[in-house]
Amino acid sequence: MGGMRRFLTSRGVPACAGLGLTALAAAALLAGCSSSSSNADPYKIGALPTADAVTKGHTAGHWTREGGTLVLVGTVTPDSAAQFTTALGTGATAVRATVTGGDLASGLAIGQTIHDHKLSLLIDGACAGPCADYWFPAAASRRSTGSGSWLGYVPDLSETNAPTQQQTAEAKLYTDSGLNAAKFHAALNAQLREVPGGSAAPSATMWMPNQSDLKSLGYSTDTVKNLWLPPNLASANAQARAWQQVVAYQNTLVGLPPAPTKPAPAAPPAPSGSASPTGSKKG
Repeated sequence: MGGMRRFLTSRGVPACAGLGLTALAAAALLAGCSSSSSNADPYKIGALPTADAVTKGHTAGHWTREGGTLVLVGTVTPDSAAQFTTALGTGATAVRATVTGGDLASGLAIGQTIHDHKLSLLIDGACAGPCADYWFPAAASRRSTGSGSWLGYVPDLSETNAPTQQQTAEAKLYTDSGLNAAKFHAALNAQLREVPGGSAAPSATMWMPNQSDLKSLGYSTDTVKNLWLPPNLASANAQARAWQQVVAYQNTLVGLPPAPTKPAPAAPPAPSGSASPTGSKKG
């Protein structure tokens, strides 16, 4: 698998870094597609977020509470853990998250609290960065609020030269949650590795797994049965583009922005001093 990184072109067609697209890869792009007019979502794209949801998802989040559910829409900040503890109070049963990334150390502290209080995780659209790395394994149960949800794993504290105390706390959370850290790191690094020889495509900052990937990490079928995750390249590309992310999905870069349209080249000017057409002379 040394040089198999691919990326989707601006038209949504897989291209390869130094590797021709095979018929098998093209078929994989259309996996699950159907021409049936009775299917409202034949390509299994899932619900796409509104522009307002994307804007809020990329803004610093603040915890709110709706009954027994703690809600965060936005990015995790260094203050998020303290806000979470304040909002937790008593009687909380679940966390509903729309998170595109943020502070890992704060997210780790929240993850440990989720585990200790046996809270469930409801994924409403994006669950990336600390949400995927820590809240997802820590939760007592996990489910999507609807189609269009996705996970975005990022290099965690142990892979970013964090202080030893934070790395120790991270290892404890993984152990408490039953996650095989070595297997997780190997899978993440395999998806985010650079293409040998370089590539013109931008690098992915996170890994978007599907259900099969989660099962490979050790999650049971029963654990992931209530999750909607992008089932194919077309879906992953649409979700990543909608959330303004470039991510790795099945060893393929998805979410690349459209290539700018180049205007047609102007016609070259006529050479200076060119002879004008000669007319007939009067005798």
